[in-house]
Amino acid sequence: MFFNKDLLGFFGSIIETKKHKRDTLTTLASDDDDQDNEEEVSFTGSDDPGHSEGYVSMPYFQPVTATTEAQYAVDDEMLFEDPPQQVHDFVSAQKDHESIAHRQSSTPKFLHSMNTLTHPLGEVFGFTTTDQSPKAQRYRSHRHCPFNNKIPNCTNEQSKNPLGVCSILQNNTPVITCPVRFHEDWMITDDAASFFFEEGVRWSTVTDVRLNDAEGKSAGAIDVMLVAYDESGKMIDFGSLDIHAAYISGNVREPFEYYMKDPKSHASMDWTTQPNYPHPDFLSAARENIFPQLLFKGGILHAWHKKMALAINKSLFDTLPIFSQVKKEDADIAWLIYDLEPVTEGEKERYQLKRIGVVYTEFQSTLSAMMAVAPGNINDFVHVIPELAG
Repeated sequence: MFFNKDLLGFFGSIIETKKHKRDTLTTLASDDDDQDNEEEVSFTGSDDPGHSEGYVSMPYFQPVTATTEAQYAVDDEMLFEDPPQQVHDFVSAQKDHESIAHRQSSTPKFLHSMNTLTHPLGEVFGFTTTDQSPKAQRYRSHRHCPFNNKIPNCTNEQSKNPLGVCSILQNNTPVITCPVRFHEDWMITDDAASFFFEEGVRWSTVTDVRLNDAEGKSAGAIDVMLVAYDESGKMIDFGSLDIHAAYISGNVREPFEYYMKDPKSHASMDWTTQPNYPHPDFLSAARENIFPQLLFKGGILHAWHKKMALAINKSLFDTLPIFSQVKKEDADIAWLIYDLEPVTEGEKERYQLKRIGVVYTEFQSTLSAMMAVAPGNINDFVHVIPELAG
């Protein structure tokens, strides 16, 4: 496949900018926290304290059984749709199965009070703004992260004064804006392992693994590398897991700071009349993050015949192009799609990360879909240029 050199250079500059930002944040975090916890691990650093182990216990996602059907895994119930149906419409079909997915009495019930808020803050330091439990207050006061960050503290944007917003609300629906939010219960690593490895294979993880090209230039960092071992502890395979959260347009720092001044009184604040109201920016997330990573990191991994998994919020995935799907065993990429489900547990209110589906694709077709541009009407373009319009 031919790639424009200028296009490669453009995305390369984006990667370098993001790399510089990542390194800056890591340096800031190391000023206040244990250097050993913040140090970036290498691919061979399996003995790192942050290194976790697990086993593939079951195949979470089943492969498509016929080429004429699009099949998805939703709460372990299989949905089938006609071929013309768009990939992203499977989520709407999932709503018809909620009575099945939540039929057990032990499952937390849906929460409705969180759907009436008039501010953009979905979660602050892991808890809803209306949660005034002692645990929520402790996490807010210490600015802790409950979602398995590298260190106890939140490091979003900066370490000394972090932006502790895990998700923001769009039409009363939470959209994940912090990648660490996907770490809840490490569900994403279990789901990725079921794609990478055979059932029963022993595996472990390392984070923030640098990936260089043939010239030694950085192609970015892999968020989570899953490594499979044999009985003697020798590495037999590995796969790459990257996490993609939505960007934010507008000012979310201001409502966050206002809320933190008095979390109890400001829990239900009305921010709708304030200027520069924050919204999720899906387009920038796709153009500046997802596509460059697929192009550079994905290109290297594909050349090595290694698989990729991408953990992504449903709302962000819905804005991506329509991908041609393949069977699980034929896939190079697994799009692991998650959402935040509002639940109650006793008197506490929270959002819970939930896997709602998976889409399997090949690398080349995925890249082609991401590069495709729908052109507008050339006459509309000509009319805005006096020299051409005559």
